Amino acid sequence: MLAGQAALLAHTLARPLDWAGGLAAFLLAYVLADLLNGLIHLAMDHCARYSGWTGPLVAAFHLHHRTPRYQDKALWRVYVHESGFKLWLPAFQAGILLLIWNPGLPPFLLRVLALCAVLSSWAELSHYLCHNRRGRLLNLLARCGLLLDMRRHARHHREDNCSYAFLNGWTNPLIDLVARRCFPGYKQGTDLHYQDSGQGGAPVREMDGPPGGG
Repeated sequence: MLAGQAALLAHTLARPLDWAGGLAAFLLAYVLADLLNGLIHLAMDHCARYSGWTGPLVAAFHLHHRTPRYQDKALWRVYVHESGFKLWLPAFQAGILLLIWNPGLPPFLLRVLALCAVLSSWAELSHYLCHNRRGRLLNLLARCGLLLDMRRHARHHREDNCSYAFLNGWTNPLIDLVARRCFPGYKQGTDLHYQDSGQGGAPVREMDGPPGGG
């Protein structure tokens, strides 16, 4: 996974852009990664296919709603571990690497796609930090829109079928529109499967702000 991202960045940087093009590619990739990962989050929250080799991953994914505060881990471990569970990301990266061999591919598009892949892993850090303590620098990054604001993400846990984006939340209005029109909500669906399994049943402590009071 990390080797693939390093290869993508190496190839994209070998096709330089001017500063305006580089900045535009970065911002577009941020929006695309926020939207893509948010839509996948939306679909996974409603997925109830527990059979097959992906079943344990689906069940484990649903448990994140029952964990208001995550265990302390080194951020590089979170990056590597959580990226490994994004089953679609290796195929996405492989597709971009194949496109690199197309000499007619615009460098701007290549930069956007490569950054989108890397930012999809960065989104896992952003989400982790919404369930963990963080300092002033990380709070500043959230205010600047480079990380997801804790209180914005808390809405996803308090309410139903909203605020699925978890890179920085810029695309939540669009994803919320898709959720309202196409999905029933998870609180009366997959969230109840944990109770039905006999493994739990205690009410979930909802997030009402930064976990741990930080």
